[in-house]
This record gives sequence, C-alpha cells and structure tokens, in this order.
Amino acid sequence: MVEIVAEEKATKAGKTASKRRNRPSPRQRLLSSATALFTTEGIRVIGIDRILREADVAKASLYSLFGSKDALVIAYLEALDAKWREDYAARTAGMKDPADKILAFFDQCIEEEPAKDFRGSHFQNAANEYPRPETDSERGIVAAVMAHRKWCIDTLTDLLEEKNGYPGNTQAQQLMIFLDGGLAGGRLNRSVDSLKTARELAVQLLSAPPADYSI
Repeated sequence: MVEIVAEEKATKAGKTASKRRNRPSPRQRLLSSATALFTTEGIRVIGIDRILREADVAKASLYSLFGSKDALVIAYLEALDAKWREDYAARTAGMKDPADKILAFFDQCIEEEPAKDFRGSHFQNAANEYPRPETDSERGIVAAVMAHRKWCIDTLTDLLEEKNGYPGNTQAQQLMIFLDGGLAGGRLNRSVDSLKTARELAVQLLSAPPADYSI
C-alpha cells in the first residue's frame, strides 16, 4: 500500500512538472492576458493587478520584463501589428494583381470583425484612449499605432504605383478613409455591412482614373 501511494505521488509530481515545463513563459502569459483584456475591455480601464491575476505572474516579473504597463501596451500593439502583417502576407501570397492585394485589406477586416465581436480597429481604439499623450511612454503608444498605419498607407501606395505606374499617395489616403469608416460603422452597427460598402467604394476608386494622375 505504501508503495502504491508513493507511486501515485510521484506520478502527480511528474504531471505537475510536465505542465510547468509546457507552460508559456511569463512574458508570453503577460502579453496574452493583456491582449485578451485590452481588446475586449479597453486599455486604461484595465489595471496592472488584473493583468497579473489573469496571467498568474508576479508583479516583479512584469516590471523586469516590460518596465511598466505602458511598455506592455506598446508590446501588445506591436504584436497586433506583426500578426496583422503576417495574416495579410498569407492572404495575398498567391495574388498577382495589385488591385486584388488592395482589396485584401478590406477582405481581411470583413473576415476579422465578427470574430472580434465588432470591436473595430484596435489601433484606433488605443489612439482614442490617448488623445493628448503627456509622457514619453504614452507618446510611444501613439507611435506604435502610427507605425501600423504608416505600413498600411505605404503598402497601399506601393500597390497603387505598381498598378498605375506612378505614385498613388492620394488614392492610398482615400482608401484608408474608406477602411476607417467601414471599421467605425461596423462597430456601431455590429455588422460587416459598412465594411462591404467601403470595399465597393474601393472597387469604384480603383476603376476610376487615378487622382494623382495629371497630363
């Protein structure tokens, strides 16, 4: 009997050790918990203690890994940006027509919004929470938002130049306005109808003479 009990304890200890080995790192847990909370409830409303509790990480670990909540917010936005670019690259990998790649911006948002519970753009939402950044870290949050936006506009501009043979910055800005409006409307209406309308406007814009073109 003693041997059986000892064997059971050893088995349980082995399982516990295995779970610990397979458990994500404290950094991964912090970022995962922060992402889940920030995307569903907002940034400023979420306190450090709530993130630590959800991640099951000590406060000392958060400060040693990130330094502050604002730095964690920046890491969260950078991770979202990287994921969005990866998903876009996968979506457009087999596409040849630059117009199709442009419309893929809209298609990706149309596909994502229902799964996000129509939260709109997480980047816009973050910027809205820091309308007047007062510290370097808050300015860093806004800079992370703008880095994603710059990539979107630069990518659209390059695709328009590939399509038309000359720069298309004005059209790229117009397409971003369509996308912004579609995301905002989708959040309010809780449907993808606004994004579908935005895509239709993009199709019309792509079939019209480029705004940047002059004879």
